Amino acid sequence: MTSPVSHSVEPPGLRWGRKLLVGVALALTAALVLVVFFSHRGLYQVYRFRQEKLRLEQENSRLSAENERLARTIDRLQHDPEMIQDLIRRELNFIKKNEVILQLPPAAPVKPVLPPPPAAAPPETPPPQAP
Repeated sequence: MTSPVSHSVEPPGLRWGRKLLVGVALALTAALVLVVFFSHRGLYQVYRFRQEKLRLEQENSRLSAENERLARTIDRLQHDPEMIQDLIRRELNFIKKNEVILQLPPAAPVKPVLPPPPAAAPPETPPPQAP
């Protein structure tokens, strides 16, 4: 004896209901993915904020190093007479007593010597044509 094969036949309304449910689930999933990636707190914004944070940290490090260099310069200007003297001599062109400064004229620019251009060949005349 063979077992009876049962064919379940779904009513047409139930088939459309499942398709509608799958469609709504897919639409909600797509909307959720869009919100997660592109909202104001989405993954793309998080990535951009991390890149901006990295750039700002690098700039902050560069500015801190420059601040330290400027602080050392200020300290030397306040406490190092030799640096003050050097700065005055360089910026204001001051000289020490009994010091002689030689100012040489600027060197004349050297023009490169180019070989003369090759002599131009006389224009060719076409051979006479027979009438």
